[in-house]
Amino acid sequence: MKNRRNYYQTLHVQADAPKEVIRSSYRTMMQKLKMHPDLGGCHEDAAVVNEAYNVLMNDTARAEYDTTLNTKPKTEQRTEKTKQTKAPTKPIRKNTYADNKQQCSFCNSQHNMGNNIGPDDVCPKCESPVFPAKKQTVEICGKRTIQRMNKEWSVRFYSLWPNSEPHIGKTRNVSLNGMQLITTESLDINQLIKITSSELDAVANIVNRQLGSNEKSVEWSYGLEFLTLRFHQAHGTFISLAI
Repeated sequence: MKNRRNYYQTLHVQADAPKEVIRSSYRTMMQKLKMHPDLGGCHEDAAVVNEAYNVLMNDTARAEYDTTLNTKPKTEQRTEKTKQTKAPTKPIRKNTYADNKQQCSFCNSQHNMGNNIGPDDVCPKCESPVFPAKKQTVEICGKRTIQRMNKEWSVRFYSLWPNSEPHIGKTRNVSLNGMQLITTESLDINQLIKITSSELDAVANIVNRQLGSNEKSVEWSYGLEFLTLRFHQAHGTFISLAI
């Protein structure tokens, strides 16, 4: 097996990879790629993978190993727990919806509907909803709350216009103000996305994000704020409250 002395290359991860990424890559190699001896893999290759995994998952051993490499990753770039990420420094498309409500918030084309926009109206160019999302809160024991619906369903979303292929995700904690989006796609804070699903369509702004993982893959969790919103059927009442 090549690159036995470079544990990062052995596990096919970057030198600043967090532990959840290392763990996911290790499991993929051992189980899905059947490198484990019990699944027909080579004992020698499995031993190399295990050695790399044991070193990189141990903070002390990894720090000592990093000193033997030409490039030493920054300690603060790695963390075992899920963390809140900072806003990107690269340029992003400006949200012009607040400045000009006569244009689509996603593709920026003029729709010229004026004050006659209805709940079911969509952009004639990209078919995004153009009806403004309602901002709602209630008061319980002096604390501001947002009514949420604890329901999960699959969604497709678009991150670019035009020529964007849909990505797949799922929802959590949907309210009239926004929702949580779970996906394996990496997106930027303040990026606008178009969401389509069996329940609703929306244009939303990404206000925060967190990196997490499950047994199969690394996932991103995004907090979305709806700019425009269109329900496919009467949405009724959001029955659960998150304080």
